[in-house]
Amino acid sequence: MTTYNRKDRYQIVTDTVIKLMNEHGSDWTKPWQVAALDCHHNKFSKKAYRGTNTFFTALSCFANGFSSNEWGTFKQWQKAGYKIKKGSKGTDIVFFDKVLITDKKTDEQAMVPMLKGFVVFNADQVDGYQSDNTPTRVEINGQHEAAESLVKDTGAIIKHGGDRAFYVSNHDYIQMPYFSDFKGTDSTTMEQSYYGTLLHELVHWTGHPSRLDRKLANRFGSNAYAFEELVAETGSALLAAMLGLEKEPTPDHAKYLNNWLEVLKQDKRAMMKAFGLAQKAADHLLDMQTSQAMAAE
Repeated sequence: MTTYNRKDRYQIVTDTVIKLMNEHGSDWTKPWQVAALDCHHNKFSKKAYRGTNTFFTALSCFANGFSSNEWGTFKQWQKAGYKIKKGSKGTDIVFFDKVLITDKKTDEQAMVPMLKGFVVFNADQVDGYQSDNTPTRVEINGQHEAAESLVKDTGAIIKHGGDRAFYVSNHDYIQMPYFSDFKGTDSTTMEQSYYGTLLHELVHWTGHPSRLDRKLANRFGSNAYAFEELVAETGSALLAAMLGLEKEPTPDHAKYLNNWLEVLKQDKRAMMKAFGLAQKAADHLLDMQTSQAMAAE
């Protein structure tokens, strides 16, 4: 385990995202496709990765061509009797831990969050191990049952018509084009395009003052607007992962990325904050579904 200076860790996250944007442009969300169908998790603890770590593991899969969603530290694989393949490079993940700090002047003590990190290795980097939990591409025919169930359980007002998708915060409703207006591409189906867009707008919907209360009334092209767009797009990708959907960029995504790139250059903490808010929004929507299911029992 490594303890990082918080400033250093923010810089690592920022540099990684900027590099990916420069290399892949409007395909920046593509890493989540690899991670989409099963949650990336620690093989030994069975705990699913969350927030920023979802991004790091998915990005590593995209960059290295990994097909497995199972991960473990060097010591965990070694203890289980396996060897990491020679030349393998680990993937950094992070977590917050609390440490006891004593003020030298007042002797007062306080628990302070500290950013720490682990290096993990994908199952594809392990000699002699065959992952028994490799995600496979899901062919979606017709409406997606899991996504429909989530949308219904939120109780969000969704209107259809026109050629734009957006959320109106002051009237608290989502506007979507008709399902039949969405078109598939070489790598995504019509259903995936529709639900990916709808999940994006649902994440915006969680920002209403009666829910998670994020600031939504931002001017298009502003840094604040770009920040909320990344929260929504990241939240959509996380939800798509949980629901078994795959994600492709929207036509305007490159424009949002360019705006976001400027935010990153100005605020090293912004990316970590965006991932945290996206995870919180995704959790909020999934918790609403759980509450509906419990109420029906």
